[in-house]
Amino acid sequence: MIFGSMYESRSSLENPATKLSSKALGELLCSANGINVSPETAQKLTAVYACIYVLSSTMAQLPLNVLRKVNGEIVPATDHPAHYLLHDEPNQWQTSYRWRETKQAHTLAHGNGFTRLVRSRRGELQSLEMCEPQITDLIKNGSRWIYSTQDEDGAPLAVSPEDMIHLRAIGSGRRMGTSPIRQNAETVGLGLAAVRYGKEFFEGGGRPTGLVTLKDGKLTEEAWTRLKSAWNSAVQRLKGSDNKTLLLPADLDYKALTIAPEDAQFLETRKLTRSEIASMFNLPSHMINDLEKATFSNISEQAIQFVRHSIMPWVKNWEEEINRRVFTRAERLAGYYVKFNLAGLLRGTPKERAEFYRIAIQDGWMDRNEVRVLEDLNPRAGLDLMLLNVNTTLLGPDGRPLPVTNPE
Repeated sequence: MIFGSMYESRSSLENPATKLSSKALGELLCSANGINVSPETAQKLTAVYACIYVLSSTMAQLPLNVLRKVNGEIVPATDHPAHYLLHDEPNQWQTSYRWRETKQAHTLAHGNGFTRLVRSRRGELQSLEMCEPQITDLIKNGSRWIYSTQDEDGAPLAVSPEDMIHLRAIGSGRRMGTSPIRQNAETVGLGLAAVRYGKEFFEGGGRPTGLVTLKDGKLTEEAWTRLKSAWNSAVQRLKGSDNKTLLLPADLDYKALTIAPEDAQFLETRKLTRSEIASMFNLPSHMINDLEKATFSNISEQAIQFVRHSIMPWVKNWEEEINRRVFTRAERLAGYYVKFNLAGLLRGTPKERAEFYRIAIQDGWMDRNEVRVLEDLNPRAGLDLMLLNVNTTLLGPDGRPLPVTNPE
C-alpha cells in the first residue's frame, strides 16, 4: 500500500517499523501546566488568532499579477493561464483572496501550506487545489519523494514535488517547515493557562478558596457532618447569585489560602504573553490592538516596519515558490514571473504623496499621467510630457552642460 493512514505518517513506506514523522509525534504537545498546545487549541488564544489573521489577511489583499519581461520592458502577462488563477479564481471553491488567506494561515499555524497544481495532459495549468496540512505529508517512496495527500472525495493521492506549491515556515529541515506554535508551545501554553485561570476564578464567584477553622478546636462527629452539609449548601446557593457574601457561625473563622490575582500579577502575565506572541510571529504589538506603548509619533514608523520586516519576508517566500512551481523552466527563461504589489501598504498620507509626486515630476522621472494612474484617475491629453525643473542643468558624458534645444 502506498499511502499511510491520515492519522499516521511514516518516514518510509517500505518499512512500517520506522518511527513516525515529527508532525505525528508533535500532534499533541503538553506544556508544564498540563495544557494541550496544538495549532487548533492555540487559536483559541486571542493573541495567536489576531497574529494569524493580520498576516493572512494582509497577504491575501495584496495585488498579485503575472508579468513578463521582454527586451528590458515589463508587460502584464494576462494571456498566461496562471494569471486568471492567481489573480481571480484558483479553483471553483475559492477566490484568490480566500485561497491566499487560508494558505498563509495554514503555514503560520501548522508550519506548511500546500496547493496542488492540476494540469491537463498537454501540461496546461487548469486549477490550484489547496490541500489540508493535517492530511498532507512529504514521504519517500524508494528513491523518489512524493507528497501523500487526499483528493476532494477523500481518496489517497500522490503528488510529485513539481506539482505542489509548498509554502514553509522557518524550520530546521530542508523539506518541511515547523509550526511556530509548536516551537513556542510553552509561551502559548502560559497564555492558555492564564485564560483558564481567569475563567475558573470568576466561575468560582471571584473569591479565593480558603480554610474554615473552629475557634475552640472542639467538634463532634455529628457536628462535623452538619457543618460540611451546611457549607456545601451555602456555596451552591452562591453560584450565579449577585450576593457574594457567605455567612458563617460566630465560632468559625475563614482564612484565604490562595494568592489573589493582583498579587499573582494575573493581568501583567497576560500582557507579557500577548507581547511575546506578537514577537513570535514577528508582528508589532500595535497590529494586534496592543496600544499600550504606541504613540502617534511612532505608530507610522511601526507600520512601515511591519511592511519591511513582517510582510516582505513572506512576500519573497510566496513569489519564489510560485515562480518555481507554476512556471516551467522554459517559461521562466522567456521572462514570466509573479509579483506582489506592496504600493498600497506603503501608501502615505495625501500630503506625503503630494510631496513625493511633486519631486518626481520636477526631477523628470515621472509624468503627470503616471501620477494620475497611481491615484486611480484617468489619463488626460497633454499630461504625458515630461517636465524638467528650470534650475536643473543637463550634463553630457564629458561632464559639460548640454546646449538647450527647442523641443520642436
